[in-house]
Amino acid sequence: MYLNDGEMTPVIIYLKCTINEIRDCIIENYGQIKYELPFINAVSVEIPKEKIDKLAKNNMIGSISEDAIVSKTPIFPEARSVRATCENFEEDMERIFGSTERGKGVGVAVIDTGVAPHYDLIKPNNRITAFKDLLANKEMPYDDDGHGTHVAGIIAGNGYTSCKYTGTAPCANIIAIKALDDSGNGTESDILAALQWIVNNGSLYNIRVINLSLGIKVESPSDADPLVKGANAAVQCGYSVVTAAGNNGPGRFTINSPGISPMVITVGAADMTRCDEDGEITVARFSSRGPTFSGDAKPDLLAPGVEVYSLDGKNLKGYAVQSGTSMAAPVVSGVAACLYAINPCLTPAQVKKILLRDALPLSKEDRNAQGCGLLNYKMFLNL
Repeated sequence: MYLNDGEMTPVIIYLKCTINEIRDCIIENYGQIKYELPFINAVSVEIPKEKIDKLAKNNMIGSISEDAIVSKTPIFPEARSVRATCENFEEDMERIFGSTERGKGVGVAVIDTGVAPHYDLIKPNNRITAFKDLLANKEMPYDDDGHGTHVAGIIAGNGYTSCKYTGTAPCANIIAIKALDDSGNGTESDILAALQWIVNNGSLYNIRVINLSLGIKVESPSDADPLVKGANAAVQCGYSVVTAAGNNGPGRFTINSPGISPMVITVGAADMTRCDEDGEITVARFSSRGPTFSGDAKPDLLAPGVEVYSLDGKNLKGYAVQSGTSMAAPVVSGVAACLYAINPCLTPAQVKKILLRDALPLSKEDRNAQGCGLLNYKMFLNL
């Protein structure tokens, strides 16, 4: 399926040859290459719509996909700011900085709207160890939407300002790749380019976990899904890829891509703010459900995703409350970072196995709503 509007169509071209072998042909006959993506042996380019069929017949071309729009997983309800108060400051600071080194030294890549230099990420030491802006090529960290900063805080906020709100890996490092704009939108090729940057630079920053609180709706099975191809390739390169399930629930078959991939860790949202009549935790109504159109059970597990407190991207000393599977995924990303900090030799498959093995099943929820159950949050408190 290709875009119908305009003369130029953005596409992702998968190759049977090397990029070097076809680069000049594409530039001379079809258009400038936007991104080269050797980790999946593909390129992204805008080409005249009428030339797509001709290009597809080239014996060096494997397949062509539309370069579709990807969005942050929507927020429910509307985000709101909160003001943190700090009592017993010295006691709380000792608790936060003295009692744990969860995630220390591990890099977590956040592909999102950027990350602002919030105090809880840069003090007492700057833990935004790298920032890559694919959209405007700015060098200093920023976030013109706020979504990415909130996500980063759930992973690695240390509570410096509040002495209260901390992430699951408060000593981990954040590597921020801005691939979504100020409205939370980007293209599949932007996300793939971010993944390529991680593959190229991951060892430099000890990146072990990639958080994708974003996605695109899936309406049918697709072996050529660009985000799935990219996420799978990243896992094969040794990264744990944690994705938001999506906020399209409560219906079945509503898991977003790349969460449909069997190789990633797909996270749905649990509602920890209220229980059912028997006092049991429930799956948030908005949380996307499986199975996938390929028949795989999804999500893999749940994490808190309703009214989650984290960093405010507009106020570098402030906090905000947001809800969505965008907030659930980074809870798990932080725990994955903790596991890597304890045992750097773990593989992505082993990390996923540990998380799912220790999850807490919810007795009243369907497998395709909860996966293996709720993240065992008591487990990471002891990491």
